[in-house]
Amino acid sequence: MKRWYVIHCKPREDARAEAHLRNQDYEVFRPVTRVRRRRAGGMAWCTESLFPRYLFVRLDDVDECWTPIRSTRGVAGLVRWGDHVPSVPDPVVEGLRVRCDEHGAIDPVAASSDFRPNEHVHIDSGPFAGFEAVFQARSGEERVVVLLEFMRRAQRVVVSERAVSRI
Repeated sequence: MKRWYVIHCKPREDARAEAHLRNQDYEVFRPVTRVRRRRAGGMAWCTESLFPRYLFVRLDDVDECWTPIRSTRGVAGLVRWGDHVPSVPDPVVEGLRVRCDEHGAIDPVAASSDFRPNEHVHIDSGPFAGFEAVFQARSGEERVVVLLEFMRRAQRVVVSERAVSRI
C-alpha cells in the first residue's frame, strides 16, 4: 500500500530534490506559495516552498530500499523518529493538494484566514478590544488591517489576526 513520507532536503535545494526524484519516477509533492521579496529592481513575486527544506514522497512500502532516495541530489535524508520512518496520513497531503491553485501554489491568505474583505469583525483583545471593525486585508503573516470607526472617522488599524473574530 502506497503511503506518503517526508524527505528532508539540503538548504535551498528542495526544488532540485523534487526534480531529481521526479526524474527517478517517484511521486513527489512539494507545496509552494507565492511571496513578495525585495529584489534589486524593487519588489517581485517569488515562489517558495511552503515547508522549506521538506517535501513529500509516495512509496509502496516502508521497507523499500531508501538508497536511491538518500543519494539523490538535494536530499539530506528521510524524516525519522529514531529508527522509525513515520508516514503522513493521506488526508493531510490531499488537504494541501486541494488548496493548490492551477499553478500548484497555495495562497497563504486563503489558507490561513477565512475573513473576506469588507466583512464585519469584532476586536477581542488589545487596545481596541470591544470595538467592531471592517476587515480590509492581511498585513504580513500574523496581522490584519481593519477599518475602525474612531472619533467619528474611519481609521485603518493594523492588529494581530488572533485579536479579531467574526461577528
